[in-house]
Amino acid sequence: MIVAVIGKGGVGKTTITSLLLRRLLESGQTPVLAIDADPSNCLGSALGIAIDRTLADMRETMRDPSGRPLSMSSAEWLALQAEEAIVEDTGFDLLTMGRPEGKSCYCFVNNLIREHLDRLSRSYRHVLVDCEAGLEHLSRRTSGRPDALICVANRSRMAAETIRRSLSLYESLHGALPPRVDLMLNGTEPRPSGSGCLDLAPFTRVFAIPTDPQVAAFESEGKSLLTLSPTTPAVAALQSWELCP
Repeated sequence: MIVAVIGKGGVGKTTITSLLLRRLLESGQTPVLAIDADPSNCLGSALGIAIDRTLADMRETMRDPSGRPLSMSSAEWLALQAEEAIVEDTGFDLLTMGRPEGKSCYCFVNNLIREHLDRLSRSYRHVLVDCEAGLEHLSRRTSGRPDALICVANRSRMAAETIRRSLSLYESLHGALPPRVDLMLNGTEPRPSGSGCLDLAPFTRVFAIPTDPQVAAFESEGKSLLTLSPTTPAVAALQSWELCP
């Protein structure tokens, strides 16, 4: 499944993406390809991984044909370069997209990147994408069609409006929402029942992720959120979250 984590900037998409990756790993839903599609490039830091190269760096290299061997096609050269942008870890690989397009035209290179990502994703059980604000990357067709949307919001009105626009954009592109649309209310307390989720159209499930000092401490110290204790409030709030095998 391709799982896209969307929402307004600053609502905690990267934190939620890291916690969802942790959940997939501990439930044996591997291998996972984690893609950092947000220009801020924070997912690697949240996972405790140093990023040396991004797809944007590779794109700049491909714009200069002098560096490519004459015996290799652009697609072959792209595949070779892209391997260097992937960081391998236990149960998952991380690919960082880097900054979006600049003033120059990258249409040809971006088409190659899309085709390569389509082929690459077939080698993984799930693809988890930490998106830029909203769903703009999908409107540019720079990733595949998600099978599930994870909408992250906080208490602000603009966060809710961003989710509304994103879902509207998805429907305009694909005709309907995917069968799985979850809402993650970041920085809110769960219901007294303790279930942490409820049904609310158009969302499949709604989760309350409480403010967690341990998550904040790990992020400030540069520790991987994958190593958080299972009893940490934010981790515990997602114990019932799962994807179909």
